[in-house]
Amino acid sequence: MTYRHRLTRAALFALALMTAGTAGAQTPAPTRRVLTVDDVFRIQRVSDPRVSPDGRWVAYVVSTPDLAADKSTTRIWMVATAGGDPIPLTVKGSSASSPRWSPDGKYLGFLATRGEYAEAQVWLLNRLGGEAEQLTTVKQGVGSFVWSPDG
Repeated sequence: MTYRHRLTRAALFALALMTAGTAGAQTPAPTRRVLTVDDVFRIQRVSDPRVSPDGRWVAYVVSTPDLAADKSTTRIWMVATAGGDPIPLTVKGSSASSPRWSPDGKYLGFLATRGEYAEAQVWLLNRLGGEAEQLTTVKQGVGSFVWSPDG
């Protein structure tokens, strides 16, 4: 390598360093502020991810706090494992949790409090969409459930 090539490489390296330094200098520093109660109540919590038997979908629960109502609501969403926009599976305004895929992956069972029952019941939803169907009518409510191996 000739002296000229080494000099050109060194100049390009120095230029890259200066450019990186000035690029960082152009970005304004983030503004600091105190975290408030309202900020905390804007944070949504994601939990209970469940991958479909074919590995193509993930169902999960999003909890949204409501400061005015002093409660939190939960909603079930689904997203393709390959990426894309999330799809809401349950409606706003009534809490739903514990998504569980059927063994064949066609249905999603979940717990929800809606309708005439004040306690959570098991509901069934076709993965392709449509209205959920209530499966249980337990007066005391249902705390958890599992699918039988044959669905």
